[in-house]
Amino acid sequence: MGWWWCCCRRTSEASEEDQREPLAVPSPTETSREESPEVEVDREMGQTVSQVGKKLFPSKESPPKAEATVVVEVNEADSVAVPRSPVSSSPKYPLATPRQPLRQTSVTRKSSEASISETPAKRFKGDTTYLNFPFLLDEKTIDYVQNNKVMFIMKGLPGSGKSTIVKAIQEVYKDSVVCSADFYFMRSGKYKFRPDKLKDAHQACQNKATATASRGMNVIIIDNTNVRNWEMKFYLTLAREYHYVPVIVEPQTPWCRDAHELATRNSHGVDESIIEQKVKGYQEVLPLYFGWFFNETDSVSVLKITNEWLKHCLQVQDFFSDLSAETGLSSREELLKYFNRSSFVDGGPTLHATAKFTARGKAENAMEYINNPIVKTAQGKAFSVDIIGYVITPFTIGARIKLTPSMLQLWGNDDEEAMPENLAGNEAKKAHKQHRDSEKLDANENSDSVGDLSVLISESCQNTVIAVPQDLTDRFCPSVGKGSRAHITLGCAPGVKPVRTGFDMISAVAFERKAKERGDFGVSNPSEKSFIVPGGVLRTYGECCWIIYPENKLVVSAIFSSYN
Repeated sequence: MGWWWCCCRRTSEASEEDQREPLAVPSPTETSREESPEVEVDREMGQTVSQVGKKLFPSKESPPKAEATVVVEVNEADSVAVPRSPVSSSPKYPLATPRQPLRQTSVTRKSSEASISETPAKRFKGDTTYLNFPFLLDEKTIDYVQNNKVMFIMKGLPGSGKSTIVKAIQEVYKDSVVCSADFYFMRSGKYKFRPDKLKDAHQACQNKATATASRGMNVIIIDNTNVRNWEMKFYLTLAREYHYVPVIVEPQTPWCRDAHELATRNSHGVDESIIEQKVKGYQEVLPLYFGWFFNETDSVSVLKITNEWLKHCLQVQDFFSDLSAETGLSSREELLKYFNRSSFVDGGPTLHATAKFTARGKAENAMEYINNPIVKTAQGKAFSVDIIGYVITPFTIGARIKLTPSMLQLWGNDDEEAMPENLAGNEAKKAHKQHRDSEKLDANENSDSVGDLSVLISESCQNTVIAVPQDLTDRFCPSVGKGSRAHITLGCAPGVKPVRTGFDMISAVAFERKAKERGDFGVSNPSEKSFIVPGGVLRTYGECCWIIYPENKLVVSAIFSSYN
């Protein structure tokens, strides 16, 4: 049985005497620890969901350190301890490799249970003059990619160096599968192009890519020119359908747009005049947004953990009453299924933290961000993402992200952006009314809700989630300034768009800042309250803004890429 069931069972089976034990509010000073070093992605296999649960929600046998206490009483309807009153706590130029038959590997996919040591990373050892890609040179990224589902989509003109990159990827990832329209024209090791068969060639390439993705092979390489962005659409859609992180790879060679040089170097003998036309028609990649993308296994784990946090919060009567009044839902079961991912533009199967919303080049400073060398170099690199807490409002539920210095270099969102009127008005109330007027929720409805625990975890993806103690020196104001808005949208109220989560995060940070400046939490503002929940502290700052401050943070590996 899952750890969430075990946790509930331990609570319900506790004796009345146990249930009446005082709960304690950890003191920011006493519980502060030296900040743990950044967890590297190759440090160890992720903890199981059960292990993470035990770390996040410790049993009574090993209670956390405490300073102030609060008496509790038993809510017999829920059989859990609920605070009688809130607790105040003040926050103290080489030639391109000629086209040759590419390896087409057919192997059984690796299980996520396999140790990384069984498939050791092999950093590319050849000439790296124009191969400065993290998935070829960074050991930690290589460790992650070879144990997860990544689709490299090549994009470049003939002769620009795509084949060199593909061969390098194959050298590093021995089990990678290459899908290319060129395979259709290979006969006895020689390339014999037939224009009338081009459509068939691309169909064959798509068929192979689909078959490979359906088998869950870890690394897939799409080796076509993709001069026009629509040519990548099929593969981008395929990646989303099978939960692959797509990484678009363009050659870095100085001649990649030089028609004369490309005509000299390409292995198919394409005429310069034709290449000139291709150069003129070449489309730059303009993503909708950039971010750090989780694999599907970790996404499910984080959602399950979030669901457990939500369960604990719903046992706090003030939280339950506040959320119930705002949503019109009268039961904890309905509220557990209230937040969902149906409005997500990417369908919501996997989680991500947005680094910059570029709106396909139309957002403010979008082109500057897209062309930033740091952003280009980071494409396809693995990072460790720290989830330090959660913000819950009637609109959204989001995980707070603490950005490392290297991640801050990629941060491009406005941390002080004012909420647009179309989001700030009565959107939530309208959404809630639609929700109340809809058919009553039951166990089979809203299957993409945060509370849905029926999602299967892929055998092709490695579990990387780790729970580790976090720095509690400034517990109730953990993120300020650049990157304080960083988050993962976990779920939205019906009719609410994920973009709202960022603005809810901005509001939460503002509440924390004001409370810290006053230094009298809960005194001058009675709506400010704190409650102990297993594994952390739950606070409200009024206006139905609730924030969870966990004892332990989650560290999850993710790939920096773009959504196109």
